[in-house]
Amino acid sequence: MFDVLRHHIEKKTPLTDAEFARASSLFTVRKLKKRQFLLQQGDVCRYESFVVSGCLKSYHTDDQGNDHILRFSTEDHWAGDLDSFLNNSPSSFNIEALEPVTVLIIDKPALDALYLAVPKMETFFRLLNQNALIATSQRIIKNLSVPAKERYEQFLATYPQLVQRIPLKDIASYLGITPVFLSKLRREKANL
Repeated sequence: MFDVLRHHIEKKTPLTDAEFARASSLFTVRKLKKRQFLLQQGDVCRYESFVVSGCLKSYHTDDQGNDHILRFSTEDHWAGDLDSFLNNSPSSFNIEALEPVTVLIIDKPALDALYLAVPKMETFFRLLNQNALIATSQRIIKNLSVPAKERYEQFLATYPQLVQRIPLKDIASYLGITPVFLSKLRREKANL
């Protein structure tokens, strides 16, 4: 399980065995059942979570009870609410397991200790957060400027494995369209 984390970290920042031993000693394994929450809207995010297996969805529930999916986190990805985690403030979204999930979690005091003990990890998390910000900006631009059909085709091309793992209503929410419209797009694509 920790080998997966090491491989993930070393894509951006090589670590010695001693550095990785120190880093991995600060993470804890947590398992979630399907539909179990890693974080609930209004609670403070206490952990940064690395997904070892399974799939999580991060979403905001508005005042009318509508869910707006921000992202899916699968194997080799992170989940959390950085604003809530860093500022000890209530989270504006939920993180829920779409299937059984195993994550490696680290809390803020342990992460701060890790930065001091293994400075390369501060670089790793800086790069991780920069890439997340870029991906979020690109997603916003696409949602504002790209037609729904093209967004769906890009989703299929980028995340082909997710289509079998995620309910269609969640894919529709992620794309900012209704499930009925997604069904129409799927029928059109199947008839090509």
